[in-house]
Amino acid sequence: MDAPHTGHRLRMKERFLKMGLESFEPHEVLELLLTYSIPRRNTNLIAHKLIDTFGSISAVFDAPFEALVSIDGITENSATLIKMIPQILRFYTSETDDNKCLNTIERVRKYFSVSFIGLTNEEFKVCCLDNGLNVISCTTVAKGTNKSASISARQIAEAAFKANSTNIIIAHNHPDALCSPSDADKVITRKLRSSLKALDIDILDHIIVGKDGVLSFKEIGLIPFLD
Repeated sequence: MDAPHTGHRLRMKERFLKMGLESFEPHEVLELLLTYSIPRRNTNLIAHKLIDTFGSISAVFDAPFEALVSIDGITENSATLIKMIPQILRFYTSETDDNKCLNTIERVRKYFSVSFIGLTNEEFKVCCLDNGLNVISCTTVAKGTNKSASISARQIAEAAFKANSTNIIIAHNHPDALCSPSDADKVITRKLRSSLKALDIDILDHIIVGKDGVLSFKEIGLIPFLD
């Protein structure tokens, strides 16, 4: 049953190794990926179905696991493979970024622009810096729903103490919304800065990553204006 597709699969792999994915259409990227989890079916048809259903290749990678397995031909193994890709990208980017000195807004924005790739729920991260503003650690301290994630000064302080850091940047994402700060974002930022100052921990910036980009509280004047 797999014989008619064997030659096609081999040609796709050879094409990728020779030319990379730049020569592939979005559905072809998925088609090639799925050959590693679907051994005896025409993955071209399944790839087209994924694009038709979710609208784009990025939307496929961001789709909930349950939505993926509802597509004919997508098994739990295939859905798991698809969901791994954005997280592998986050690992790759974080470990290959040689410049982790966050001493400019541009560097801060670039650093966090990839930190939330593929996440469909809100997460809150604490990035601990040394006195030269080099990254010591960046950890997720809270996870929530696709609308909100609660955070406390204690959670942030624990991350800072563990890294022996007094300079931190906090960040969270808006998976289904723009990066504009809500009133609640402003209130919690003011409260956190006030509470952590008593512990000699300085929040240098609050970053929000949304569907439309990356926002810096410091850049738009909300830090230290909110004090």
